[in-house]
Amino acid sequence: METNENLVLIYDKDCPFCKWYTGLFLKYGFLNKNGRIPFDEAIENKQYKFDLETSKNKIALINKSNQEVEYGIDSLLTVLNTKFKHIKTIGKLPIIYQFLKLFYSFISYNRKVIAPSQFKEICSGKVNCEPSENYFWRIFFIILCGILVNYSTWIYFNQHLEKHFIATFEWIDLIFFTSQFVFQFIIFKLLKQKNFYDYAGQIAFISFLGGILLLVFHFGLTVLNEFKIDIEMLEPLCYGIVYMFMLMLHSKRIKLMKISAWMSVSWIMFRFIIYPFAFNLF
Repeated sequence: METNENLVLIYDKDCPFCKWYTGLFLKYGFLNKNGRIPFDEAIENKQYKFDLETSKNKIALINKSNQEVEYGIDSLLTVLNTKFKHIKTIGKLPIIYQFLKLFYSFISYNRKVIAPSQFKEICSGKVNCEPSENYFWRIFFIILCGILVNYSTWIYFNQHLEKHFIATFEWIDLIFFTSQFVFQFIIFKLLKQKNFYDYAGQIAFISFLGGILLLVFHFGLTVLNEFKIDIEMLEPLCYGIVYMFMLMLHSKRIKLMKISAWMSVSWIMFRFIIYPFAFNLF
């Protein structure tokens, strides 16, 4: 069983998600108080030797006692093994290990979408710590978000806005979801913006968060209905709250990306265009 005395994680200090989970490792004793170091400091420190390109996508763990370096899910299993005996052995079982590797890649290549920082800027000093562009994992991320959004909106619209919802095709929101990318891509190019790769991820994740909030409201309204509380006015109100929540997220995130605020205007315009195909507003 590994001890944490000689283990050092090389982490992306500009990634909120990375700061959070490596901070938990320090807080709960998986690593000692000096058990993580940012990229730029590690690069300047001659005693730390690791592959920079690999460590952008897979967090590097250095064992100072023997200078061995592990990356990605291997690093995390080693860190967890300092507290949980045998977890590394279990994690190395072929089926489990392959799943963990895939899941790690899914999160790692999309981490700056899940928890954004100032894209392509904060990391562009002495070392660029941005994850590499991986179109497989970005497209997979977008498709997964689209499926989950379709599921949540179909439930909410059919159970809480059924008087106005006119669509009968179960996958209708997936069509709207896809159309949104086409519409925003056209506006994106017309405005001569850069980095649609990351912006596309943001569109998907914002929609996903909106879908999660819709499900929360759905369960809450269902409970209220069970207690015979009139929810007729609350149903469209909750959807309006979700809409505003998504708009605020969109505005905030494109600001971080240094993208034109007109993209939020087009985001609103798209919804005005599609709503007549989904709702009877009269």
